[in-house]
Amino acid sequence: MAKPPLPWQAHDAANYDRDMATRCAALLVQIASDPARRQGILADPRNLHRELFAPFAPQGHSEYAGAYRGTPGTTLADRRMSSESQLEPGAIYEFCLPGEVPARMAEVLNNTHDWLGDAEADDYGKLIGLAYTFCWFGKIHPFLDGNGHIQRAMFAAMASDFGFPLSARFAIHPRPFDRLLAIALEIFTRAPAGQENEELGLVAEYLAFFLDGPFNAPRKHVGTETPYV
Repeated sequence: MAKPPLPWQAHDAANYDRDMATRCAALLVQIASDPARRQGILADPRNLHRELFAPFAPQGHSEYAGAYRGTPGTTLADRRMSSESQLEPGAIYEFCLPGEVPARMAEVLNNTHDWLGDAEADDYGKLIGLAYTFCWFGKIHPFLDGNGHIQRAMFAAMASDFGFPLSARFAIHPRPFDRLLAIALEIFTRAPAGQENEELGLVAEYLAFFLDGPFNAPRKHVGTETPYV
């Protein structure tokens, strides 16, 4: 019987919290100040994943940092991922199957590029664009570990490109949210195929909490239907 691939939890590595907090604080400054850094993250998040997580990858498994699940010829080719449900205690739900990951990520990155180039989108439309990228990245869960850090870095990069200042509440590390946003993301992830984007408005309300500027005030769009489905 073939030996199962080695599991990986980066936070089990020595000095993980200290080192990751330092790295991510510097990254957030770079994202806010450097358009080229933002563009690189949004063009191919695998490079940032490798940058952040290569020091914590287990020996002999360099592919764990910087490669998608479903990458042919690697130990990630058939790696499935699931999560414990917040809605149904004791149940689990699965993220995208590994064979779907590369194509789905290419689609998300292409659509993210289009969102950023939409000169006619208003602030709420841009917020929905942020929610789209954030939600689909989470549903795909392209990496074996560290998805949340890359998800938040992409959110910061996209928000900064939209001209939205990040709230002081926001951080890439440690995770700045817990159960409420996790439930909203689970609702999106578990929505019937083709109906996921109907839940973007729900997630957008939570993501707005991490933005200042136009979102640090009462908004007329609260509770309205998502304009992009």
